Parts: sequence; C-alpha cells; structure tokens
Amino acid sequence: LYDIFILCKEYMMNRLFELGISDKEMKFMLEQCSDIINMSEIEVDEKIDILKYIGCTMKQVKNIIIANPYYLCRMNEDILKLISYLKKIGLSSIYLLFDSNPYFLNNDDFEIREYVDKRISNGDSLEDIVDDIESNPYIIDEE
Repeated sequence: LYDIFILCKEYMMNRLFELGISDKEMKFMLEQCSDIINMSEIEVDEKIDILKYIGCTMKQVKNIIIANPYYLCRMNEDILKLISYLKKIGLSSIYLLFDSNPYFLNNDDFEIREYVDKRISNGDSLEDIVDDIESNPYIIDEE
C-alpha cells in the first residue's frame, strides 16, 4: 500500500495534497477507498467544484473528503441529483448537512425521496421532515 501511496502522491492526487490533506490522512483515505488512486485531477476538481457550488468552504471540502473518501468515487450525476432533490424539498443549508454528516453524500436521491414519502404517509409534514434532517443529519441512517 505504501508504494501505491507514493505513486498517488507523486502523480495522481496532487489536487488533494493542494487541499492540505496530510500523508497520514491520504493513507487513511486510500485504506478506506482504494479506487481514488485511479482518479484524475480533473475528476477530483469536479468533486471539489460540486461542494463549492453548494457553499462549502475549502476547509469544509477538505473535511468532507477526508471523512468520506467514497464521495470522490461517486458519479457526478448521482451527487447532483441528490443535491437537486434536497433543494427541491426545501433544505436551505445543504453544505452544513454534508459538513455535519459527510456520509450523507453516499445516499441517492431516490433513497431520500423514499424516506420523505414514508414520513409523509405517516402524517408528517414536509416542513417537519426537512427540519428533522437539518437538525439531525444522521436521521436518514437511523431509519
């Protein structure tokens, strides 16, 4: 793994190191999600740009990526569908949601829709559901 780490550092993941990710953090990320070794700087930049688009600071971007390296391997289209749905239901601070629970980014839009639909069928209002998600970013995982 260390040899792969060195190659990654030297050739493939310059952008992540530019974010200030340390060697130790990068090793952790590679242990969690070895697929990131195959990513280009352009792919990494796209993931960073998505987080910046929703209002994340560079510090939040770094924290999200370190905590959830799987985010880097998700399809941009899936991430954008998730963000679009969250905006549609009225989440106002999506960047705070992802900063509080970076693994929320591993959900697909249909999973959140199913959660919302289930809660609505149980008599909860959309406003209450959104408030619950904003106040407890792990609520989806608790179901």
